[in-house]
Parts: sequence; C-alpha cells; structure tokens
Amino acid sequence: MYQSYDRNKLVRQVRELLESEGLEPLAQDDPKPEHAAMLLLRSFGIEPVVDHVETLKGAMNRTWEETDDSRSGR
Repeated sequence: MYQSYDRNKLVRQVRELLESEGLEPLAQDDPKPEHAAMLLLRSFGIEPVVDHVETLKGAMNRTWEETDDSRSGR
C-alpha cells in the first residue's frame, strides 16, 4: 500500500510539538530539517512529498530581497 506525507507539514508539526514542550528549535543547515524529515518518513516506509501549492504560497509571501538576505546570513 502506497503511503505519502508532506515533509514540510511534518517539519511544522515537529517544530510546534517542540515549542509546546518549552523548547526553542533552531533549524540547522546540515542536515536541513526538510532533508531530515524525508529520511524519517522513508525510515517508516512512507514516501515524502512536497505540497507545491503551499511551497509557492510561502515563496510569494517573501520578497526576493528577504530570500537573498536569509541566504547570505544577514
């Protein structure tokens, strides 16, 4: 039976869970949370997928300057 789950949704849910436990999760670059979520899902036999509509919505909520600044670490 084919099973899939949105990796970005898993990352959001895990972040919310950790925050509800009083922790302050900070995303790392190696491994990135999205990559780690893909590995976790695969380890349970679930195919990680990406909701492209949600990804596009998130990208449209940021300007290219904000994206550029976050990549350069400013």
